[in-house]
Amino acid sequence: MNKKIVAIVTALVVSGGVLMGTAYTSAAQLSGYDAYKSAIKDTIDLNNETADVKISVNDGAKNLVKVTSKVKVNSDTNSMSQVSTVKSGAGSETFSTSIQAGKSISKSSTSQVYKVRENNHQNFNKRDHKMNPQVVNSMETVMDILVGNMKNTVKVQPNAKVEGTQKIAINISEAQVVPLVNAVASIVMAKHSDEPMRNEKAGELDLKNMIPQLQSGIKIDSVIVTGDINKDNIINNQVAKIVLSGVDASGVTHNVTINADLNLSKINSTTPDTIDLTGKQVKTISNDFRGED
Repeated sequence: MNKKIVAIVTALVVSGGVLMGTAYTSAAQLSGYDAYKSAIKDTIDLNNETADVKISVNDGAKNLVKVTSKVKVNSDTNSMSQVSTVKSGAGSETFSTSIQAGKSISKSSTSQVYKVRENNHQNFNKRDHKMNPQVVNSMETVMDILVGNMKNTVKVQPNAKVEGTQKIAINISEAQVVPLVNAVASIVMAKHSDEPMRNEKAGELDLKNMIPQLQSGIKIDSVIVTGDINKDNIINNQVAKIVLSGVDASGVTHNVTINADLNLSKINSTTPDTIDLTGKQVKTISNDFRGED
């Protein structure tokens, strides 16, 4: 998916998921906003989980792209597997990736070739990548200012059906989206950067042209998020709907709806899949990450 859309989804669905590393009191003593941040922190800190992700992007009544992905992570063994399928008017393509035995193996459904890269300098153990606490606190302060009165739209309440769990509810209307947020969205979404987008193509699908390239008048019309926090303060389910609008280079107005669904399962009991290269066509590529992200 286009990295610009991914940036917007990430920023809004997790309300700035970089907010981590802060010591919190018990959730019962926190506001909804702070309780949500606490759950985000604990969710990000997971080292072993299976994530099922579904993302769709519509322009009005027209479906532009659907992405489904299953990601299995075990940071303790430095292993990961992912299978993602992208469907659009241009066709359908599935991408498989595995991090195993110090190697990254990837394949597209449009090719019989497995690409293999040595991961000599790559470590997926999140515990080895903690950020400087002072930097984290500064980022948190910026995000607190950024969301402003939107903090009051975050509701975290006990789930009467399951003891010890909580329900998340966020509903932000256009009037509540502070101008700074829309300004940031405009910067991220607008196609006027001189820096070329990276990874715009995957296999035979040109992802860049799957969504409207908004140029002006870009704004976030609404954000609705619901979810569940389990007894371990982990967000094991979250559904988000983000509505954007803007005008492309031809002067056409677009109303873009992004739906994102995240489900976590097999926490602390996930074993990533592996890829058997026996008898397969293999292409070994250099361990050079420049030009990719």
